[in-house]
Amino acid sequence: MGWFCMSVAKPPVSAPAEWIKYAEGDLRVAKAGMRSKDPAYATICFLCQGSGEKFLKAFLIAQGWELEKTHDVKKLLKYCQTFNPAFARLEMEAEILNTYITAGRYPGFFDQEYITHEEAQEAMKATKKIRLLVKKLLDVSQDGQPGLFQSQ
Repeated sequence: MGWFCMSVAKPPVSAPAEWIKYAEGDLRVAKAGMRSKDPAYATICFLCQGSGEKFLKAFLIAQGWELEKTHDVKKLLKYCQTFNPAFARLEMEAEILNTYITAGRYPGFFDQEYITHEEAQEAMKATKKIRLLVKKLLDVSQDGQPGLFQSQ
């Protein structure tokens, strides 16, 4: 009995478009969470961190980088800087997002009431800045589909 049986062939995790798709999904859910009646700010920040991480991985994979299992946005940003120095201006955003690697995932790391609306907005802005640069460098269209990868 297969738990993960699917009749559709899955694209390889080496496809930048798949990473962008998942990053956009995390960001979309975080935005919806901000509009909810009772926002779970820790979860929103966790989703923003994951989204930023996935955008950076999309860029790196497009450069031929071999996927490394890490959630460290600062580390990923350093890798990105080896391909394009423009990523250096996102160090503060990486710092912000790294704060939330475990937020919303496990109890005890952050209590929901200790993460404020302003902090969630800050995490959202940090993710959007990363998103903007990655999509610009990868020549991603408005519908999220990568065009010709200019940075290759």
